[in-house]
Amino acid sequence: MQAIPILLYHSVSEDFAPAYRHWSIPPAKFKAQMAALAECGYRPMTVQELALLRRSGQPLSRRTCFITFDDGLLDFFEGAMPVLTSHGFRATLFVVSGFVGRTSRWLTCLGEGNRPMLDWRKLRELHGLGIEIGAHTVSHPELDILTHQQATREIQDSKFALEDGLGDTVATFAYPHGYATRTIRRLAEEAGYIAACRVGNALSADTEGLFELSRVTVTSDIAPADLIDLMDTSRLPVAPPADRLIARGWRAARRVRALHRSLARTFRSGGQERDS
Repeated sequence: MQAIPILLYHSVSEDFAPAYRHWSIPPAKFKAQMAALAECGYRPMTVQELALLRRSGQPLSRRTCFITFDDGLLDFFEGAMPVLTSHGFRATLFVVSGFVGRTSRWLTCLGEGNRPMLDWRKLRELHGLGIEIGAHTVSHPELDILTHQQATREIQDSKFALEDGLGDTVATFAYPHGYATRTIRRLAEEAGYIAACRVGNALSADTEGLFELSRVTVTSDIAPADLIDLMDTSRLPVAPPADRLIARGWRAARRVRALHRSLARTFRSGGQERDS
């Protein structure tokens, strides 16, 4: 079994709310991490290329890795792209289609609801420069606690919107928060994607299902040498099971929390109507 590092970033920026620190990395630290990859001979490919190689039965070279970004924030263009370009690195950017050209409103609870998103012009420019654009739903929900119809719409409509905006096929998908059930993975495959990424904070493997690809979240706390160490050694789990018991328990807790939020909204709405 070959361990495959798929790195996960969100934001490359100096400016972020304290609650968002885990998901943002300063440009200088991102630059140092990419330089370490280059010095160690790593050659990044896109997730689409990974899927096509796996499907054709071709092996990956030992120093292959994958760099992915979730959400489609504007700071990818300003903070990450110049560094990637300087090394000739490819990457995959998973975009929340419903907020293209707007702000990341789903991050309001972390104090980042006004962070600018990429617009269609910049997405098309990045696509033309070799960055793979993948889908990340329409509104960044927790897919595994939605109804079947809601989840289908989020998965399908994000693909359709991005393909309309880019004028090209969108082949890969990333589950928001990494949450996915067997049904969600099947819906992604039925929507026409050829691969999808979760989180897992683990290395992927050439034996792992193409719709449950594990990724490693990279934070600013990880020094360049430590990042290489994580990728080269067996310190991280490799392709852990996608449907672990602990994940089911956490999903049940989130469903209860979502139900409470829905009931609270209903009561508030009812109160307003009675007051009006």
